[in-house]
Amino acid sequence: MDVSGRRSQRGSEWSIWDLHVHTPASLVHHYGADSDATWERFFTEIESLPDDVSVIGINDYWFLDGYRRVVEARRDGRMKNIATVFPVVEMRLNQFGGSRSSLSRVNVHVLFDPELGVDVIEQQFVNRLNGEFALSPDVTSATWSGAVSRDSLADLGRRLKASVPDVELHRYGSDLMEGFNNLVVPLEQVQTFRQSTYLAGRTLLGVGKTEWADMKWNDQSVASKKTIVDQAAFLFTAYQDPTRWKSDVEVLRASRVNAKVLDCSDAHRWSDSAESERIGNCQTWLNTTPTFTGLVHALAEFDHRVYVGLEPSMLGRVRSTPEQYIDSVSIARSEGEEAPLFDYTLPLNSGFVAVVGNKGQGKSALLDCIALGGNSSRNDDFAFLNRQRFLSPTNKAASSYQVALQWKNGVFRKIALAEKFSHAHQVSVEYLPQLFVERICSSDPAGQESDAFEQELKDVLFTHIPESQRAGEARFDQLLGRVTRASQDLVDRLRVELKPVVASYLAAVEFVDRHTLSDIEARITAREVEIAAAEQDLVRARTELSRVEAAEEKSAELERLRRRTQEFDLQIERAEEQKTVEQKSAGLAQQSSLALDSIRQRLGDLRAAARHLDEELEILRSRYGVESTGRLVDVVVTDELLDRIGDRASAAETSAGRRESELVALVGQLVADRDLVLTRLAAEDGARELARRKVVQGEQRLRDLHGSEEVIESYQWLRALRDDVKSGPTRLEAAEDALIDHARSIHEAMSTQLADVATLYRPAADFMAVSPALRDAGLSFVAVLQFAQGWRKLCDHLDGRRTGELIGQMSEAPETIDPADWPSLGGFLKDCLQRLRRERGASSGQGRSPALSLKTTSTLASFVSTLLDLRWLDLRIGLIGDGLPLAQLSPGQRGLVLALFYLVVDRRTTPLLLDQPEENLDNETIHSRLVPAIREAAARRQTIIVTHNANLAVVGDADQVVHCRLQDGRFLVTSGSMTEMEMARHVVDVLEGTKIAFDNRRAKYEAVRVGQIA
Repeated sequence: MDVSGRRSQRGSEWSIWDLHVHTPASLVHHYGADSDATWERFFTEIESLPDDVSVIGINDYWFLDGYRRVVEARRDGRMKNIATVFPVVEMRLNQFGGSRSSLSRVNVHVLFDPELGVDVIEQQFVNRLNGEFALSPDVTSATWSGAVSRDSLADLGRRLKASVPDVELHRYGSDLMEGFNNLVVPLEQVQTFRQSTYLAGRTLLGVGKTEWADMKWNDQSVASKKTIVDQAAFLFTAYQDPTRWKSDVEVLRASRVNAKVLDCSDAHRWSDSAESERIGNCQTWLNTTPTFTGLVHALAEFDHRVYVGLEPSMLGRVRSTPEQYIDSVSIARSEGEEAPLFDYTLPLNSGFVAVVGNKGQGKSALLDCIALGGNSSRNDDFAFLNRQRFLSPTNKAASSYQVALQWKNGVFRKIALAEKFSHAHQVSVEYLPQLFVERICSSDPAGQESDAFEQELKDVLFTHIPESQRAGEARFDQLLGRVTRASQDLVDRLRVELKPVVASYLAAVEFVDRHTLSDIEARITAREVEIAAAEQDLVRARTELSRVEAAEEKSAELERLRRRTQEFDLQIERAEEQKTVEQKSAGLAQQSSLALDSIRQRLGDLRAAARHLDEELEILRSRYGVESTGRLVDVVVTDELLDRIGDRASAAETSAGRRESELVALVGQLVADRDLVLTRLAAEDGARELARRKVVQGEQRLRDLHGSEEVIESYQWLRALRDDVKSGPTRLEAAEDALIDHARSIHEAMSTQLADVATLYRPAADFMAVSPALRDAGLSFVAVLQFAQGWRKLCDHLDGRRTGELIGQMSEAPETIDPADWPSLGGFLKDCLQRLRRERGASSGQGRSPALSLKTTSTLASFVSTLLDLRWLDLRIGLIGDGLPLAQLSPGQRGLVLALFYLVVDRRTTPLLLDQPEENLDNETIHSRLVPAIREAAARRQTIIVTHNANLAVVGDADQVVHCRLQDGRFLVTSGSMTEMEMARHVVDVLEGTKIAFDNRRAKYEAVRVGQIA
């Protein structure tokens, strides 16, 4: 027998298995004579195989002579580069394979456990088949019976060829090969002998390429051939183009037949041959131990542990980035000191390492030590290396222990167990201690630890953003702030600019509330009555003046004084008119100054916006290395023009004010001079002057009553006010439209911000959407605008007794309105403003002041500002689990999300250490969600997990199992593959509660026919 020459503490490792190699003792080969020289070259060529080749199978058709000689040579020290040599027997069945156009007898290969002795195989299988041999049914020209040997097969071949016409002999091979080709055995007998007491569970059946490669599996005539293929543990082929392997497997699976295809050399020739069937021409890689059990394990986990091609991707990663894989960990005291607690070196597998052991046996101690050696920043959450346990001040020996990590690239780092995280060294591992996971996953959703949970996820998301797109930022939130700065500045500015728009709306509301058309009409009517009475008074005054003038004797002095008075009146009237003109001019100049100030403010905002745009452009320019000769946006402002306009407006205002003051003084002087003249005139002609003054007063009274649009309460002012009141509702609606339009601008800026943020999440979101390991994890990303708590608080401003319908409308909005759809949201906000002006907040009906819709503790200004600044809209961007925000997940669910992120989503390839990630999870979740994620992680990074769960270590198919135990006051470790008896025993004892307990559960499951449970 050939027993594995190497038991690796690393467990399962990738290597090449060539299970179809012929020796110089084979029935057919092209090595030359079966001589010592030929065998010496054979041994030498096997010894010269690449280091990646660890297993070969000796397949010399019926006979084991060649295998026996190989085993003897290995006992003499030859071919030690090969871990294991398997014996394989090839025979021909009495059934046809191939296709209808090319039928051939089926050749099967029976591979034996190399721990079986050659004599056992010959006695219990080969010799027993002697009695079952028969000639091929299509042989009618010869008879034969006897034991199978080389001589008897050659004799059979001669008999067959003797019956063939000479012209056909060229189509036949050697006597020995023709004898073999025409001797067949029933598959049923092969299977029966494989299940004998000595061989049961220690053989595997293989079927060669001819029997499966060209079959049309949808043809009903191949049903019996399907049976043969499906009874095989694997299918053999010798690829000339190994790139076909994956497509061949997919075709077989689509046909629902055995798809476990292995490449082999089918070596009949030396390694320097130009033919494909040469020594070493095999590209079948298995990730397992070099044992029969290891082969069974690899075939059972075919998708994960078998690869045909130049090199498995994981092995390529280890070779290209050895600095990211730990080769071994050593924990011991300083040299020369006794080591009562730790003193071991543990080689580590580059794939999935499961650390098992009962409580208090050193599992977390091992993981903490590896994390410390890898400079993990989470040492405050270490379960073993903390001041309450190993690093307690009372444990004086702690400072003398050290951990050393040996990396695959040869780098060696040693550090004392009492040391802490070092900012001077790179973090070389990612570690999720159980205490850390519990702390950030079991916290109050509103607390700081919940923020830590969110930050952990963001750190993982950040790994999906290419370095070239990070703009030099080191954290996700920093990059997020940079990306959203421009849009957030715009949102902030628009909210500030909302204030004057609200003020205009409030002015329109106040105007409509203060004035009613009926009141204005009544006041106009009253003024018209006053005007009519004044006109009648003026008529009477003029009639009286005419009578007095007719009766008076005219004198030159009186006439002069009258003319002088009239001149004064004319001058005063002209001065008053000019004063009105100057007042309007001063007002226009003042408005111009205000407009200019507004222009200056908007220009300042435009400059700021241009600066932000240039900053964003600079990021893109530097990211893609684009040369720049200038700024993207350059706001050119002619300040000199603004200053000149401002100076002109200021000068015009000053000049108009000065002239107005001069005219006021002039009018005063003219009135005073006129009054002196009137005094003299009154003294000379009292009656006439009294009559004339009544006329002047009547005329002035009429002018005052008519007034102008600028004179408050005058007839013209009231008529203009009536026009304004009539247009008030229209102007109020325009003010509402201005508010809605401004809110739309804020919404657009928020939508832009949402899109900016979504671009950061998109790489990870796209990855998660197609990840097989996350397909059933219930994780997805959302990027939406949504109603926040502030919306509910907004309803608190309203008076429920007066505005019930509006409150109802607003309360239903989160369920009825899509906040991302502006036409829907904008229409809703406009409806809210209009309902404020109606009784009960109804959509139609009697109007009222909007202020009456609010509680006395609120103001219309605050309500409208809050309604339209959209602060009650949240940018919800992030992850949800099973349709729920992360804050609403249970601690177990949050822990699962965190584990899935680090196992699957995280694009870092440094070693990942997890301490009991199955905590708080049920077995179904562990099996369906956590196990696939661990498999995916282990396929691209070294993954070391402490676990108490059989699903993780066994169903998760760990490459290496490390068993920790505390014995006689010392921490000890044993490691290897689960396919090895010792490690299997440890796994059953720790994870299944001993084999007795496991067998007890299995018996109970079988008693209730567990296989029929849905």
